[in-house]
Amino acid sequence: MRRLDISRLDVLALMRYDACTRCGECTSTCPTGGEAQGVELITPRGKILRLREFYRKQYGLGARLFGPKEIPEDQLKELCSRAYECTICGMCRTVCPAHLDTISMWENMREFLVANGLGPLAAHEQIVKSIENYDNPWMQPRSQRSRWSKRIETEVRIKDATKEKCDTLFFVGCTAAYDPNIRAMAVETARVLGAAGTDFGTLGNDEGCCGSTLLRTGLLESARTLASKNIGLFENSGASVIVASCAGCYKTIRQDYPRVGKVSAKVVHVTQFVNDLIDGGKLALGRRVDGKVTFHDPCHLGRHNELYDEPRRILESIPGVKLVEMERNREEARCCGAGGGVKTAYPDLAQKISVLRVEDAERSGADILATSCPFCYQSLKAAIEAKGSRLRMMDLMELVSMSCSDR
Repeated sequence: MRRLDISRLDVLALMRYDACTRCGECTSTCPTGGEAQGVELITPRGKILRLREFYRKQYGLGARLFGPKEIPEDQLKELCSRAYECTICGMCRTVCPAHLDTISMWENMREFLVANGLGPLAAHEQIVKSIENYDNPWMQPRSQRSRWSKRIETEVRIKDATKEKCDTLFFVGCTAAYDPNIRAMAVETARVLGAAGTDFGTLGNDEGCCGSTLLRTGLLESARTLASKNIGLFENSGASVIVASCAGCYKTIRQDYPRVGKVSAKVVHVTQFVNDLIDGGKLALGRRVDGKVTFHDPCHLGRHNELYDEPRRILESIPGVKLVEMERNREEARCCGAGGGVKTAYPDLAQKISVLRVEDAERSGADILATSCPFCYQSLKAAIEAKGSRLRMMDLMELVSMSCSDR
């Protein structure tokens, strides 16, 4: 009989699972379980009740008095499969009347599944191998990580932070560095930093994956190795500020790295940094960029870190831009569908949710759908193309660069 190892479920996690009142407030707002598929076991309530059932069978009072009961293997596999259909968007935490920290609960549940040999899924294993071999999840050689910078090497001074001290370290992230359709995000971010006269550098080809993908799929120990390596590079750079343009990287470095080691530098998202540059008069936005823009709040930026105002202040600072909100915005924003490893393991489900978000944007009357996360950008752009939408997908830094440049 398989005896579940509950050592990865810490005391707080067990208390939170027990504190769920089963009210079901979260079921209708869950993007994958409630809205997209209507499958109870994917919803927060469904996952919690199933795990509580397993716990009682093997560790409850009855199990202690009469011995643990066997849990059918197909039920274990089903829980694992459904648990990985969650994007860990955090919408359930927003609506939970008991104020349960469901984000940490789902990440902890995946650590539990991995510890018991049930997770991650086969599709996630390929990402793990890619990160182990190439330091990125895209199976691209390390030598290509800084390729994006070649496009602007004659116009923007980007220091090599592994050799020169710099005040600001730009952490590019894997997706913007390697995806040829998204490299413009890295390029335009660097242009904006350069336009403001920022003394900044990057880690070039030495920058490693932040480990977000590993953490969200329950592979804590592998993520710790990446974090330790990057922290060492951060400290050696002498930077006082680390600017991340990827919402996932920002969350990981700011919230998760301190559990591994001290990050001396202040960690900010590029929207915070650029908003401060504008407010401080260091970045002038004078060129008109006419259009109605709606902003998609990335889950890792919004619900996970409560950064809602900065992107909107930036948009309102750009001459010609009219900000129009989707009905579901800020803490109620619909997830793009890609997070938590869902896009990797369940691409059709991820796109279904992305299309719903594009439809939200269309109803706003916007011409441009902007965001500030390369993974959200990647997913929403694919949904726009699949749907044949008239919307134009743009990164926020592209709009800023257009306004502060004479190009």
